[in-house]
Amino acid sequence: MIRMLWTEMRRGESRWIAALMTAVGAWYFLSPDTATSDWIGWWTQTAVEVQIFAVMVMGPLVSTGAAWTAGRVRRHRTLAWAETTARSGWEQTFMVWLSAMAWALPVYALFAVMAFSRTAGVSAVTEPAWSPLVIGAAMVGLQTAVGVVVGVLSPSRIAVPFVGLGWYAALVGLALFAGEQRSAMPWALVPALDVHWDMAFQPNAGRLLTGAVWCLACGLLLLAVPGLLRGRAVRPALGTLLSVTLAAVLAAGALFTFRAPLPELYWAVRTPQPEKPVCATESGATACLWPADRHLLPEVEVALQRVHRSVGSVPGLTRTFYERGLTAPAGRAPTAELPVYVPGMTRDGMTQDMLAASLPQPPAGCSPHPLKEIGDYPGTFLFEAVVRHRAQAQSSYWGDTFAAALERFLKAPKAEQDRWLKAAAEDIRACRPVPAPPR
Repeated sequence: MIRMLWTEMRRGESRWIAALMTAVGAWYFLSPDTATSDWIGWWTQTAVEVQIFAVMVMGPLVSTGAAWTAGRVRRHRTLAWAETTARSGWEQTFMVWLSAMAWALPVYALFAVMAFSRTAGVSAVTEPAWSPLVIGAAMVGLQTAVGVVVGVLSPSRIAVPFVGLGWYAALVGLALFAGEQRSAMPWALVPALDVHWDMAFQPNAGRLLTGAVWCLACGLLLLAVPGLLRGRAVRPALGTLLSVTLAAVLAAGALFTFRAPLPELYWAVRTPQPEKPVCATESGATACLWPADRHLLPEVEVALQRVHRSVGSVPGLTRTFYERGLTAPAGRAPTAELPVYVPGMTRDGMTQDMLAASLPQPPAGCSPHPLKEIGDYPGTFLFEAVVRHRAQAQSSYWGDTFAAALERFLKAPKAEQDRWLKAAAEDIRACRPVPAPPR
């Protein structure tokens, strides 16, 4: 068995595919800037990044190489001889599949090491997520099985490159058209996790492993197809075929039975609330993060200082921030959600996000209230423009009428401006129209 596998690995085209994937993957995982990457620093998102690269890049390439290798029996006109061998057709296709995976999996592991090493250089914790990697390997196995079957059954060599192109087109189509029905056909049966999970979510390991079982079982069943279609001597054993079929049916049933409360939670669960988030306090303002994001505390402290220096005297602003997904203590109001879009946020980016989060927000479902004096734009626009002017931050231009109203407002005495800001902040949070601005 081992000798046959080694011989197949040396004879097949998968070794050249592995060399190409290594070069492409090294460039992909080692080149991004840690300060702007949306995955370097979050362990779960790093695993998802490796998984989606495997499915979208490795899978089509490996399946194409496997299809070419599997078509060798037709190119060399040895199909009739293969049907007289002691090995069943399932064993023959399985050996081609196994040789391709034997090249692909070490490369996949190398990519995981590259990506996790980048995250370890940013994150202050060590919590690698493995279940997305398992589903990625299973998906590559399914893609490779399709390539093997096409290579064995197709009489034309032209069909080989269309295996990889077909997989890529199918996955892109699923990402574009699946919409919010992520637990319905065909999304749940092709679990390529093209999602973004920050600290508020973590993988649902049980569901991901169920998806991996489905992919592997489906791939093994596909490998049996050529043997079933060929001579009686190379047909697979019925007992083995039934056991794999049962595993595929049970896994598919489990995937379809579950219905997530929200679409984005099908493959994930909400991260349990920490006993104590990590917080920074500056001049009465507080910002709290998930414990796994404590490497951002220096940036948070600087952002708090900058926001306080620029708008610390502005009434009505929110002074307490909680990272997205954290639950604020009951009775402490008002609080704001602090978005962390990338795990390596810069101090300037954190400052701008904190300034935006400090603005009062209307309750969910509140319709905007237009203000005639500023050109029938919502009153929240004027509030934000005044705050950004005091912070000397760039603000949007909403036309000459809006600009003239803002200029008149800024010429009013500061005490009148502050009274309007305080009253407007209360009205915005209560979903009421803001008062007329001072002149």
